[in-house]
Amino acid sequence: MIRTRLLGFMAALLLVSGCTPGAGGGGAGGTDDSGSAGQGTAAVQERVKLKFSLWGNDAQKAMVEGLVDEFEQLHPGIGVEIMTIPFADYQQKLSIMLASRTAPDAGWLAERMIPQLLESGQLVDISAEVKEDPEYHYADIYPSTLDIFKREDRLYGIPFSTPPVLIYYNKDLFLEKGLKTPTELYKEGKWDYDEFLKAARSLTDPQRGIYGVKLVRDWNNWSDALLPLFWSHGAELFDSSGASFALNSPAGKEALQLYSDMMFKDKVHPLPGDELTFDSGRIGMYTDRYSYTSKARAVTDFAWDIAPMPAGINGTGTSLGYAGVSVFETRHPAEAAELLKFITSAEAMSVTAQYFVPSRKSVLESDVFLRAASEPSAESIQLAVLDQIATARIAPGHKNWQQIDTKIQMLLDGLYTQESTVDELLGQMEQEVTPLMK
Repeated sequence: MIRTRLLGFMAALLLVSGCTPGAGGGGAGGTDDSGSAGQGTAAVQERVKLKFSLWGNDAQKAMVEGLVDEFEQLHPGIGVEIMTIPFADYQQKLSIMLASRTAPDAGWLAERMIPQLLESGQLVDISAEVKEDPEYHYADIYPSTLDIFKREDRLYGIPFSTPPVLIYYNKDLFLEKGLKTPTELYKEGKWDYDEFLKAARSLTDPQRGIYGVKLVRDWNNWSDALLPLFWSHGAELFDSSGASFALNSPAGKEALQLYSDMMFKDKVHPLPGDELTFDSGRIGMYTDRYSYTSKARAVTDFAWDIAPMPAGINGTGTSLGYAGVSVFETRHPAEAAELLKFITSAEAMSVTAQYFVPSRKSVLESDVFLRAASEPSAESIQLAVLDQIATARIAPGHKNWQQIDTKIQMLLDGLYTQESTVDELLGQMEQEVTPLMK
């Protein structure tokens, strides 16, 4: 239990607070309320207040709040305030807060945010805290998931979620049309983009406002929707050196044209700006990460399931999401590191496994993850999640990702408004994105 594992730390903290006059630092054993060092006890000293930032829906936030409540019970000298920031705004707002010294003490980071913050030196090295604590079981974490946070022998974060992109599908709509489901086609080795488009056309019903497919959760977050499509067709966003834009290629044009045709030619995909959601029951197939199960499990109007992404000439192109916890520049690095260790412990990941794909072997390779909830089934999780991780790829990072992301999103408006052809759009992207990569 998390509670038992951390009682030792709490006892040690109280011992130091009560028996070590003049102890400094940002922990619970600092100055008392009057500002006189060493005169207070644990009962009267000022409580350290941490801020922890995250994005996510209400169910995910409530889960973290439950973990934080337990952390505070184990650490009576530390309080934690949760800051929720929409994912689309997260990196920009965090950058502003770091620059103005109003940033949280610790928080979530996605893969695209990490290179910029590492380059700017705004993350705290936590190597000693996690490696030298035998109760933390650092070796339990998959080594490959730590690479993005490493710089030589230093470590700047711990991943807690590595979810692949997958297909959510409305089983009732497939049954109604007499179609084989994506899972059935995958088991037969036939689940590719040809079958995907056939299903999308069959499921689409304009009279009832039903679309066969939707690739985007947020129209302002292009990469989650399009990277698997690009990669499955053999296209790359950047060249191998990460110095120039590479999507303006025959494979890139084919993939982006397919996306455009779904919306404007075949009309099997909602038009840009349409906020129709999968849980409405009017989307046949929907692309999102495994963490979307936190919303899908609330659906009661229809049966649903998950399946791997369809295959193109270069495989499924499955992209691997990535979320970790880091300590930012803070006056309380020791306390923030304790919170990080708590949130990324095996016990905590056993709780978060209901929504997130854990990075700890002891959790991912056990029934804790496969049977964390009644839906989806253990078989579906095995096929769509565990079997895909080995070949899935993490989205490419760049220290100027914020500018690159904004530029690509802005130029995509030309596709969404049909003011630019795919060829014109990719040519313009190459001209305007490559200079940002230098």
